[in-house]
Amino acid sequence: MPEARYIIIHGHFYQPPRESPWTGLISQESGAAPFPNWNERILSECYTANAHAHTMEGPVVHIRNNYESVNFDVGPTLAQWLANHGQAAYRAMLRGDALSRDRLGGHGNAIAQSYNHSILPLLAPRDRDLQIGWGIADYEYRFGRRPLGMWLPECAVDHETLASVAAAGIKFVILGPQQGQYQGDRADTRAAGPFLWSNGTAKLAVFRFDREMSSTISFGEGLHDGARLAEWMAATARALPEGASLMFATDGETFGHHKKTGAAELARALILLQRRDDIVLTNCEQYLADHGTSGKFLIDAPSSWSCPHGVERWRSECGCRHEAGTRQGWRTPLRAAMEFVNNHADAVYDRFAPALVKDHRGAVRASIRLLIDADPATHEQWFTRFGVAGEVSRERLLRLFEMVRAGQSTLTSCAWFFDDFGGPEGRVALRWAARAVELAAEHTPSIETELLARLREIRSNRHEVGDAATLYLSLKTREARGRV
Repeated sequence: MPEARYIIIHGHFYQPPRESPWTGLISQESGAAPFPNWNERILSECYTANAHAHTMEGPVVHIRNNYESVNFDVGPTLAQWLANHGQAAYRAMLRGDALSRDRLGGHGNAIAQSYNHSILPLLAPRDRDLQIGWGIADYEYRFGRRPLGMWLPECAVDHETLASVAAAGIKFVILGPQQGQYQGDRADTRAAGPFLWSNGTAKLAVFRFDREMSSTISFGEGLHDGARLAEWMAATARALPEGASLMFATDGETFGHHKKTGAAELARALILLQRRDDIVLTNCEQYLADHGTSGKFLIDAPSSWSCPHGVERWRSECGCRHEAGTRQGWRTPLRAAMEFVNNHADAVYDRFAPALVKDHRGAVRASIRLLIDADPATHEQWFTRFGVAGEVSRERLLRLFEMVRAGQSTLTSCAWFFDDFGGPEGRVALRWAARAVELAAEHTPSIETELLARLREIRSNRHEVGDAATLYLSLKTREARGRV
């Protein structure tokens, strides 16, 4: 009897840290109306919608937790917000992973994501390792197990990134077909592989998503009719060699936010696929465990899934978004300014943390648990582990950890993605920069004067925004009023 073909559907769920670095609250965002902010709107349209997706089959109403059937990652900054403000969706994600493990021999649907959604190939090795380590720690805290897979923000990748991910114990990543060369029996098909990447000392499995079908789901009419989508997926998979897998990857927000009926039509497609005898709906963990890798993955240059110019979208005027009639010359100096803040935060930490904790580099790698877990017992165990005694020392160390996290948050990728830094995403980076500068000034003279000089040279495409320094100061003033 011929072996079935396999289908993996991946959803990348993510939102930037929109909360105020001072209060933890999200300001009113008029563009999200009638909801108070974009997180609340997307929670309703997508995250909760997928937790109990309703779809009709004749007179029968099916209610499904889509997280039980799709491979997915949830960004740590989104997961933290959901744990506080979207508990039903958050619990459905955790339950979806747990039920998939029960069904698939211990292989769960959830994979990790590096912490701040910064572009890993553009980070210094120290920052890249911190982002990967924090992402793993956040995943372990939420899902209660060590992750085997990791989503790379924007699928941005180079040799150093893959080596860092492999060194952290991750076994597989997901990339697009245009991001490298695939060699092996299935290299010329649409099969997901996975393919083996190795630098001679480290190795990693690379799953390849199908670009045409993923694009149709994301930007076309792929989610217009779940029944038709299921048949298209099955027909495409059946054209592959026996035992091969076909993979689709898209932003998870496609299922209900970008596509209004996306959660319901995804549920319909999942029901129909799971009824078939010739198709097995699975996840990356199980497929890798059962089939291993086939062929090799080779990479020549840095690349991503959303910029045809490699990773230039996040540091230069590469040509992306010019169709909107704007210019993005602001990208390079804004990145330099945010790196200036982040590097200063690192330098302040390295200068003052050793007096508070012996293993100060190990402590900052483990610090994310203190910043996401409010359990007093966890804090006590952590401080005992690192030998930090006394309330004053502990409080000073926590402030330094908060400063480092604020510095890391300035490099969140969204700030560079769109036409201008004056939108909600760029404001996220500037607010976190202000917080990092403020916390660092508790220990050394403030760098704000130099930062403002850099920001004054960065002009917005929007006349009402002006320069980045004006926006930075406006955001600081608004935050200060909100804390009165």
